[in-house]
Amino acid sequence: MDNVERSGSRQKRWLIIGAFALLGVIVIVAATVSAWQSNVHSSHTADMESRTTTVSMLQDVEEEAGIAATLLQQYVIEGDNTLIPEIQSHSNVAFGTLTEAAAQSDAAGIDEIAAAGAGLTDGAAQIIALRLSGDVQGAAAALVELAPAFEEFNLGFAAISEQELQEVDALQGRADKASDMARWSLIVAAVAVATLGFATLALIARSLIRRRASRPAMPV
Repeated sequence: MDNVERSGSRQKRWLIIGAFALLGVIVIVAATVSAWQSNVHSSHTADMESRTTTVSMLQDVEEEAGIAATLLQQYVIEGDNTLIPEIQSHSNVAFGTLTEAAAQSDAAGIDEIAAAGAGLTDGAAQIIALRLSGDVQGAAAALVELAPAFEEFNLGFAAISEQELQEVDALQGRADKASDMARWSLIVAAVAVATLGFATLALIARSLIRRRASRPAMPV
């Protein structure tokens, strides 16, 4: 009978040890999954912020380039030389921002847009030079010739901005999914740990109760 009790006691002891080992494994796995998904979430969030910044910069470029184009057209018509510094200022801001956006973004087509922007800047400088020399017709003809390139430039902006916004939406979905997985891994681990912990405590309590019950009563 003592051998049977000792064997049962050893089995319960190993069962308890195994339960605590399983608890440790669950905690480690949950922490690993949570940390991994948190890193994924952070990566997607950083990429999303970068692409949002790119879209904002492209919108600034489009606005500045539009102002420069309007002023250039006005200058060709009126010949007001006071417009030249404004044209150059808006053009430089647009080209500088575009260069910065192209340097920090891997959006498809943005390098081509940057090259087109440089071409438009050179074209505007040539138109100004023609108008300064008094060649109004030549400046007007050059402006008409530059118009399709400017229109293509704007279409390229719209395409890249739309592409980047779609990617931002996709990244937001992936970031939210990673955040949910990190949260649920911790919830599942907490439930499993609580369940296994209560079961282990119940086993220990049951073993103690049986051990006390099996002891002979003390003589009075």
